[in-house]
Amino acid sequence: MKFGKEFTTHLEETLPEWRDKYLCYKPLKKLLKNLPPTDGGDNPPPHLQDWFVRILNEELDKFNDFYVDKEEEFIIRLQELKERIERVKEKSGKDGVLTKDSEFSDEVMGIRKDFVAIHGEMVLLKNYSSLNFAGLVKILKKFDKRTGRLLRLPFTQLALDQPFFTTEPLNRLVCECEENLELLFPLEAEVVESDATAEEPKRGTTSYATNVSPALPLGEENVDIYRSTLAAIKAIQGLKKASSTYNPLSFSYIFGNQDNDSTGAITAENSDSDQSVASQSDKETDQEDSHPPE
Repeated sequence: MKFGKEFTTHLEETLPEWRDKYLCYKPLKKLLKNLPPTDGGDNPPPHLQDWFVRILNEELDKFNDFYVDKEEEFIIRLQELKERIERVKEKSGKDGVLTKDSEFSDEVMGIRKDFVAIHGEMVLLKNYSSLNFAGLVKILKKFDKRTGRLLRLPFTQLALDQPFFTTEPLNRLVCECEENLELLFPLEAEVVESDATAEEPKRGTTSYATNVSPALPLGEENVDIYRSTLAAIKAIQGLKKASSTYNPLSFSYIFGNQDNDSTGAITAENSDSDQSVASQSDKETDQEDSHPPE
């Protein structure tokens, strides 16, 4: 499936309140198609790149504002959940250990549901980061192809250093959340893992599986989060599989580094091969451009 369709499908399946926070991929794609193509020796208007960079910088600001706000929200919510657990333990009177009576109380069941919800949202935010970055790479490739400019490499490096793509703190929050989930769920709880996550490589900070106790109804609001998270995971997995090369601009390289707590920055050591890297990355995405417009 072409990236544009993957991206649109994800927007349709993600949380409604998140949809306008993603890259305006389709409008940007239409905007580029309306630009006059440049032939061999013709140079595009000098102001064209500045104009396009200004649009993309506004998109980066949107990503960063949303990502940072959600990350701060997760820190507060996770701390509140940990404090709720401690209060339950104190009331149990068993040296801070949940008793059988308290383990399945309404209060603890509510805490479990809230942990499932925040875990799903955290994974969704990590995929939000990856999908928006992937969209930027695609749009930049189309801009360079349409105008004959070489904007993709410098702007990609800029994007890699943005808060929305610096996911180390979020990875730590996901790990902390999963540690609490392991403590909260009884050992006999069934692990439900979607087929969409079954082949996820066991690397990085999380397997992205959502663990659900059979005694724990998700609730309508959590089901929406669960479905949106699985849709995001599926989209990212599709990008990784579609990338047949492994270079500093390939999706598999960048997302793999992101999973391993790295920004995936392109360093001076490999900058000498930028032209060959760009050429390889072009081959990864030319298939989309070879089809009729969506």
